[in-house]
Amino acid sequence: MQLELDTPAIYSIRVAGYLDSSWSDRLCGLDIRPSSQEDGRVVTVLAGPVIDQAALAGVLSTLYNLHLPLLSVQCLGNIRIEEE
Repeated sequence: MQLELDTPAIYSIRVAGYLDSSWSDRLCGLDIRPSSQEDGRVVTVLAGPVIDQAALAGVLSTLYNLHLPLLSVQCLGNIRIEEE
């Protein structure tokens, strides 16, 4: 399956800084896991399914508005939707 603008997919997004799980509903229900790095920096990983590229853009915009520097965005794979 090819990734398109309207294709659901699973993403992993890393940002510098702390974000608690209370933001999950605002961020497409992504799982939010902050962790301390060896150098003392805090990095938060958001992971899970995103319905389409517009929703992904909304997540990234929210992170930008929260002043959390983006470290990486990785598409981990498409989500296959069964046709009825």
